[in-house]
Amino acid sequence: MFETLENKVGSRLILPSNEKYDETRKVWNGAVNRKPGAIVVCESTDDVIAAVKFAKKNDLTISIRGGGHHVAGTAVCDDGVMIDLSKMRKVRVDNVKKLAYVQGGALLQDIDKETQKYDLAVPTGTVSETGVAGLALNGGLGYLRGKYGLTCDNLAGAKLITAEGELLEVNENNHPDLFWAIRGGGGNFGVVTEFQFQLHEVGPEVLALDVMYDYKDAKEVILKAQEFMSDAPDEISINITATTLPPAPFLPEFLHMKKVVIITGMYAGNPQAGEELIQPLRELAEPIIDGTSVISYVELQSKLDIMVENHIPVYGTSLYFKELTEETVDTLLSKIDSAPAPSVLVQLWSLHGQMNRIPSDATAFAMRDASCVLLVDMMAMHVPEELCKKWVDSVYSSLLERSHKNASYLNAIEPDKDVIKATHGKNHDRLVEVKTKYDPDNRLCHNHNIAPTRK
Repeated sequence: MFETLENKVGSRLILPSNEKYDETRKVWNGAVNRKPGAIVVCESTDDVIAAVKFAKKNDLTISIRGGGHHVAGTAVCDDGVMIDLSKMRKVRVDNVKKLAYVQGGALLQDIDKETQKYDLAVPTGTVSETGVAGLALNGGLGYLRGKYGLTCDNLAGAKLITAEGELLEVNENNHPDLFWAIRGGGGNFGVVTEFQFQLHEVGPEVLALDVMYDYKDAKEVILKAQEFMSDAPDEISINITATTLPPAPFLPEFLHMKKVVIITGMYAGNPQAGEELIQPLRELAEPIIDGTSVISYVELQSKLDIMVENHIPVYGTSLYFKELTEETVDTLLSKIDSAPAPSVLVQLWSLHGQMNRIPSDATAFAMRDASCVLLVDMMAMHVPEELCKKWVDSVYSSLLERSHKNASYLNAIEPDKDVIKATHGKNHDRLVEVKTKYDPDNRLCHNHNIAPTRK
């Protein structure tokens, strides 16, 4: 069955009998244990086309691995063909046109490394080991969201291989329906082998906010921060994180197992001009540590990597909010207090500025009027996985009624058809039309799936 594919891709075809199989199917989340029928570790567009055409001919589904960092492990399928782009990480910068040409397997660190050579940046995420493909196709929240919008808002074009195995150039003029859909509609419509991103002048140094407060002040910190961000300039973006610090050697002993609230973020402008503007965020309560400083943009982009370990079982969820009422904050904090283990990461990211000025139907990413998004992760460390999942689900259910449109950030939650429909809102029907046109057999289904209309 696999001979024709092997003739085209050679040793880049990894079957279950191959000694590299188990290592190749691993992704960031250690809870993911799916077993593809075949893995193609692609090194070129031709490899991707061969894998897609093989899947079509043999009526197999396809999953796509970029960085493999999605909490749901959508990169890996059972029985189908896993297209692994992790060897396709090249980044080329045109500093005159301010465009970056980025292969589909690139990580955020690959992009930042090249673009910062010219003091330019693509608005991406906040963990440098994240793959750009999944991030961009489902939105892309990062520190530049207030000033320059989401990752998908800065997509200028793409090279995409359809479920038929056809290579398309996609932009505002070529296949505009597909260009609209891939800016927030996920990996439903093809395999993107190259992204073309608009670049912005950022760095080389930026003002990085990093203030640690005692957890006992969490409610005060959250509510005051929300009030501050209600009319904050676009240049300021912040993330609030509640967690228990590990007994790690890089932390002073007095912080080991300390429950804290951390505000991180950046000022996307002249660092000196930003210092006075962000000062109130450094005085929301009595800080334990204030590590706010001017650092390189590359350093900021990798600063949170240490909080996101590889191959540990993780369960996560997400919700959007129009506003954070006292009751909502109280409910969230009570859930944190009842967590079955300390290995919890609860984040509230402010949403404002440029990302919210874009009309909800301008791209497939519809969520343009929320003030914050909740991201919850629990690591199954020394505690049963089912207990972690149960707690994460309880956080979601306890806050759902207070959430904005029952919507979630799709890069941070397990696929669910009701969540997908709620999150895409009025854009959902249009996404179904595009899906039906470009993937009528739903071969690309291991994602936040937009099911095609059946004939």
